[in-house]
Amino acid sequence: MSIHTIQYESIKIEFELIRKDVKYINLRVNKHGKVVVSASKKVPLSVIKEFVEAKSLWIITHLAEIEQIRQSLPPTGFHDGKTLYYLGEAYSLVLLKGPKKIILHENSILMSSQSTTEQGLKEEYLAWLKKQATVKFEEIMTRIYPLVAPYGILRPSIQIRNMKTLWGSCTTGGHSIRLNLQLIKATENCIEQVVLHELLHFRYKNHGNDFYDALGRLMPDWKERKNALESKYRDYV
Repeated sequence: MSIHTIQYESIKIEFELIRKDVKYINLRVNKHGKVVVSASKKVPLSVIKEFVEAKSLWIITHLAEIEQIRQSLPPTGFHDGKTLYYLGEAYSLVLLKGPKKIILHENSILMSSQSTTEQGLKEEYLAWLKKQATVKFEEIMTRIYPLVAPYGILRPSIQIRNMKTLWGSCTTGGHSIRLNLQLIKATENCIEQVVLHELLHFRYKNHGNDFYDALGRLMPDWKERKNALESKYRDYV
């Protein structure tokens, strides 16, 4: 497999070339908007490029149709090709039929499932997200907690909930903090800001001057991190 490009007027067309035992040069535009060409090893690259150039208008038309369909899909849907965020990076969802499994591969989230409904797929994905968040949030707690230990704050337990309005909250009685599952879609810097914010509430119960003074000392760029969290990384899943 190799990647090549041809030029059609002012438009650059990229295609993936797969060498295999086929009689003719085959060309297709897959559902992800990728141009794929298969040809025998005997066919020179120059001949393949001439073939793709001859099909340029057909390729561009199909790419435009795929983009139009993609833009018409609702942002709240869970579908093949949907953009999902994970730890601050954007990934394209690839749905496959098979044993239940989710892996990150380059710029894609490959999700294999036996489920045939959108709701079933979404629930499986959220369960996988929670599993990843359980590990990552504890890692971040281990990194941030030493900042507040001198304040006499004990390390709390973490509960993860998929919440609509709050990024986090704390329960002083049970000495735990509740973190929104949606945080796993943001960068670790953003997650650190929420964890520190909730930890400080064990010392400062409200958002008074003392609270923000401590937050500013321990994390001078907390406002930038908070603004990034509020404005990015939303995929509505």
